[in-house]
Amino acid sequence: MIIEELAEEITKAQRSRDFQLGLKRAVINSSNAVDSVLSRFPELIEIAEYVKIMREKVLDNLEFYVEQAIKNINATKAHAYFASDPRSVLEIVDNIIGEEKKIIVKAKSMVTEEIFLREHLAEKGHEVYETDLGQFLIQISKEKPMHIILPAIHKSREQVALILKYFGLPVSKEATYEELVLQVREFLREKFVKADVGITGANAIAADTGAVLLIHNEGNHSLVTTLPSVHIVVASAEKIVPTFKDALLQLMVQAGYAGLYPPTYINMIAGPSSTADIEYYRVYGVQGAREVHVILYDGGRIKASKDSVLKEQLLCIKCGRCQILCPIWSFSGCVWGAKVYGGPLGVGLTAITEGVEKAEPLSWFCIPCKACKEACPVKVDCAEISRKVRSGSIEKGLLPPKIKEVLENIYKHGNPYGLAREKRADWADAKIPRYESDTELLYYVGDMGSYHPRVQRVSKILANTLTLAGVSFGILGLNENCSGSEAYEIGEMGLFEEIAGSNVKLFKRLGVKEIVTLSPHSYNVMKNFYGNFGVSFEVKHYTQLLWELIKSGKFNLTTKINKRITYHDPCFLGRWNGIYEAPRDTLNAIPGVNVIEMRRNKQNSSCCGGGGGNCYTGIGCGLIADNEYTPSRMRVKEAYETGADVLAVACPSCLIMLDEAVKEEGLEESLLVMDVAEIVSLSLTHAN
Repeated sequence: MIIEELAEEITKAQRSRDFQLGLKRAVINSSNAVDSVLSRFPELIEIAEYVKIMREKVLDNLEFYVEQAIKNINATKAHAYFASDPRSVLEIVDNIIGEEKKIIVKAKSMVTEEIFLREHLAEKGHEVYETDLGQFLIQISKEKPMHIILPAIHKSREQVALILKYFGLPVSKEATYEELVLQVREFLREKFVKADVGITGANAIAADTGAVLLIHNEGNHSLVTTLPSVHIVVASAEKIVPTFKDALLQLMVQAGYAGLYPPTYINMIAGPSSTADIEYYRVYGVQGAREVHVILYDGGRIKASKDSVLKEQLLCIKCGRCQILCPIWSFSGCVWGAKVYGGPLGVGLTAITEGVEKAEPLSWFCIPCKACKEACPVKVDCAEISRKVRSGSIEKGLLPPKIKEVLENIYKHGNPYGLAREKRADWADAKIPRYESDTELLYYVGDMGSYHPRVQRVSKILANTLTLAGVSFGILGLNENCSGSEAYEIGEMGLFEEIAGSNVKLFKRLGVKEIVTLSPHSYNVMKNFYGNFGVSFEVKHYTQLLWELIKSGKFNLTTKINKRITYHDPCFLGRWNGIYEAPRDTLNAIPGVNVIEMRRNKQNSSCCGGGGGNCYTGIGCGLIADNEYTPSRMRVKEAYETGADVLAVACPSCLIMLDEAVKEEGLEESLLVMDVAEIVSLSLTHAN
């Protein structure tokens, strides 16, 4: 699917009231459930750190663990197989089931979705029933899963009632949650009892024992694995862990981060059912399955385990929390996805299972806010994977038109707007000093601070504040160039390296030792990547400098500002660089200010939607229509709900995005968007 086609599908989902209603309800409920679990059982966070290290060990030698697992699965009297591609899996399953038409019950398994196993079996004439409620709804709706754990997360209660009614179950549109579940339970009971074959995935497979572990809350996995005489497990190779203990720990983490802790059921399968109650003679095939078959599926995983970019995606334990907290997935669901996988994890998993070229269009809809990494128990950096996958798309020239324009403007004019270099310092009057050899601090203003009228005001206010505090600083004026942050975030590393290298040479020639930036985006590249070019500088974000000046008494904040202020954490200041307290300490130092936190704050803050160049192009690289569900408008609603008078920001991109969103929401009379520097200036007098 090309980028424009994908954007069109996302826009359709965005405009669907029913889709958005179901998604919003589920996102809030799921997010609250996980937060509750982690607050009650904080040890899960520490266990997750161990699971990450353990999984890295497996991926360093995946083929070894596959061989060990096969050996020990066979030792349990189960039958183990290795399949490299979808066709191999389907052939193995066909051989196990045979030609005779069977009744087959399935438990939810994303890897079977990946190879379209249900569809294949139906074409062979078998009766196939998904038995997880959400997956059953997806099956009868003929859709793809919308979430890796909660496949029908986008369906509202009212929609579910209609789906079941059209399917033929006796439900009314006003049916309660309990009534809907009961109808599906009664329908599937008969299928469980009559089933010839049960098919499941696996949450973990212990290489040392060959044990397959499943975690669930509906009880259907227990029935699928025990009532039919044949149980088939189809699991991807990265589900293997070294030991049985590791498997249990991984299940604990997956359950917790899915909001289902403690789990209702954990099933362990180590071969077919057996008894030794008569003279301790072991007989196989008692009340449970008489045959157990475990198919370990590669599907690109072994190759990916040796890839410096995609290996990280295989750490994923499929809890789905990255999807829930992603600002793009929260209105698009897995419509932002390929055949099977969508959302933040969808880029990496699609690259592994379908090829990088299939993942490249998906990567453009990631705004690299790193909410996914923060949410992930094993810290998979889906944003970084997307950024690197985009690089391949750039090399082929397959860019969204507006992103291409931004990059061309940077290359030709030194700024994303395409405005004349000669106008870069128009905002700065003669009172604002230029950087000279004896200047202590370089004030790097950046593109928005130099060219955007709203941000120019902030640029000037911060310069005046530094002057009032007696700071020896200067700007580069016409000598300033783009920092390269947009090129870096977009993934155009050739352009970024050219810009960064040129800037470093200039800074070195001028004798720059210390830099303060207006933008967190510029701060990020200068702080973390400019050092790769042979010279390191001390880099601060302006809120860090302001707080230092306040603490040292360089100026006093005396004028009371009797306002309730809520602060929005910029992604590139917060999650990317861990700066949360300096802006808050600065605001709290202002007399009369009452700082109120939004529900999502600090590392859990929600993105404004401006990263990755989207602040210049519009959301989705300018391909997705803006409406009430886009990140900036959702964020200002959250700010408004706090009862705050002012929404404070510390980032030019956030200032522009959220200022526009306030207008679009009609909240101009209720909520004022201001930069922290502007608020400080209202209370500022010189210490002397």
